[in-house]
Amino acid sequence: MEKSDQHERFMREAIGEALLSDAGDTAPNPRVGAVIVEEGVVVSRGRFKRDGGPHAEREVLANLGRKPDARATLYVTLEPCSTRGRTGACTDAIVASGIRNVVIGTLDPTPSHRGAGLVVLRNAGVNVVSDVLVEACAAINPDYEGRETAKQT
Repeated sequence: MEKSDQHERFMREAIGEALLSDAGDTAPNPRVGAVIVEEGVVVSRGRFKRDGGPHAEREVLANLGRKPDARATLYVTLEPCSTRGRTGACTDAIVASGIRNVVIGTLDPTPSHRGAGLVVLRNAGVNVVSDVLVEACAAINPDYEGRETAKQT
């Protein structure tokens, strides 16, 4: 299986997770899904369930219940946040987990946040692939135009 086919396959799994959340529960934030893959197998799933709750990235890491394998890949439908709002920056959680590979569906539409999560992850040595199934990931939250949160650090 080619890498792009593999990325699309697992991004579809992350999209499925996002769609399990109710947009009314996550508002004003978007629905986001995530999966962790090790050796071609989904080993953990997570999604953003409600406003104020843990983001999908934190949820999928917690659901794993252990440190990810060194070659694990995190697939997430929306660029991880790099701001320290109520739940903390997801980029910090990803880096702290030891995950070295992240595949992102679509970038955060918030102008001041767009691309910032990618920069943080790449600066920490994480391999990042973005724009995987962009249209399908954006379609999860058709009216979401972004949201300003806490100040970036």
